[in-house]
Amino acid sequence: MILVAALSGRAVAQAVARTGAAVATLDQFGDADLPLPARCVAGDPVTGFEQDALIAAARMLAPPGSGLVVGSGFEQAPDLLAALMQAGPYRLHGNGPDAVRAVKDPSGFAARLAALGLEELGIGHPEMLVAMPDDVVSRDWLVKRAGAAGGWHIVPWAGGPLPDGHYLQRRAAGRPTSVAFVADRTGRCETVAISRQWTDPAPDAPFRYGGAVLPAAVPRSLADRLAEAARRIAAAFGLVGLNSLDLLVDGKSVTVLEVNPRPGATLDLLERHRQGGVMRAHLDAAAGRGWKLGPARPGVIAGAVAYAASALTVPADFPWPPWCADLPRAGGAVGVGQPLCSVTAWGGDEEEARRRLSCRIERIVADCTRRACFVERTADVVPSLQC
Repeated sequence: MILVAALSGRAVAQAVARTGAAVATLDQFGDADLPLPARCVAGDPVTGFEQDALIAAARMLAPPGSGLVVGSGFEQAPDLLAALMQAGPYRLHGNGPDAVRAVKDPSGFAARLAALGLEELGIGHPEMLVAMPDDVVSRDWLVKRAGAAGGWHIVPWAGGPLPDGHYLQRRAAGRPTSVAFVADRTGRCETVAISRQWTDPAPDAPFRYGGAVLPAAVPRSLADRLAEAARRIAAAFGLVGLNSLDLLVDGKSVTVLEVNPRPGATLDLLERHRQGGVMRAHLDAAAGRGWKLGPARPGVIAGAVAYAASALTVPADFPWPPWCADLPRAGGAVGVGQPLCSVTAWGGDEEEARRRLSCRIERIVADCTRRACFVERTADVVPSLQC
C-alpha cells in the first residue's frame, strides 16, 4: 500500500496506481476521478492541511509500514511531513523534512546556490529579502509566501510590512521554464523534460498558474546548462526522486527561482511524455533501488487548468471528455475564477499543442457553463463536446 498526500492528489495517485501499487489518497478536493479509497482532509489550499485531521485520516486509510508519496502542501510545513511519517509510521518515497526545509528557506536557499558555481553556467538567482530596508523600491519586488505553490500567493509588493511567513523577491526577466529531473543518493541526476510554463492572471492573483507544454524546444547548449544546474542543486540538497527546478530564461541569461522537491504540476504531462511514465523511477530512486526512464514519445503535450468563467453547480451526468481530469463532483459548486478541471492536448510542436489546448479549454468551460444553466432552468441536454 502507498499513501498519497497532496493538496490535489489525483495526478499523483493515478501515477502511483499505474505502477501496479495499491494506493490510498488524502487531499483537499475529493475530485470524482480520484482513485479510491480516499479522504478529503480539512485545510486551506494556500496554508495547507490541518495536522490532526490529516493524521487521523491517514491512520484510517493506510496501515503502519505503508509507503508514502507526497505532493504539494508540505513545503510550508516540513514539520507536518515529519508528523505524518511518524503517524504510521510510513516509509517516505521522496524528500524528507530536512531537504524540504532547506530548499524552501528563502535565505538559506539563496546562500547555498551562491556556493554552487552556477555563475560559470550563466545562471543567477534573484535577490531575496526577509526584512525590508528603507531604500527598497516597491515596484521592483514581488511578495511570496514561503513554501506555497500554484502562484496564487504571489503579488507585486506595494510597500508596507511583510506578512508572517512571506519574503520579497526581486523581479527578473525571462520566460517561465522548468526542468523536471529524477535524482538519487549516488549523485545520479537525469532530466525528464524541460517545459515552458505560463500564468493565467486573475485580478487578485496576477501570477496564478496557467499551464505548461513539454518538451520545450530549447537549444542543446541551454538544455545542457539547465541539466548541470539541476545536478548540482540535487547533489547539494540531497534531493531524491522526481523534482523540478523553476527558472526564467531570457536569451542566454537564466535565473533560478525555486525548487519543487516533489512531483509537481506537470506530472500528468511527464507521465504521458515518457513511455512507462515517471512514477516508477520516482519510487525506485527515492528508495535507493536501480531506476530508469523510458524513452520519450514523439510529439509535444500541453496541459492547463480550466478556470470557471462564472459560478456554477456541476450538473449530474456531465459528459467529461477523456482529455479532462481533476473532475468536480456532480452537484458541487465551482466559484467564478476557481479551477473547473485540468485539460491536456497533444500536438506536433509547441504551437499546435497550445492551440489545441486553448480550443479544448474554451469548449469545456462554455459547455459546462451552458449545461449547468440549462439544467438549472430547463433540464435540457446539451450535446457533448467534439473538440
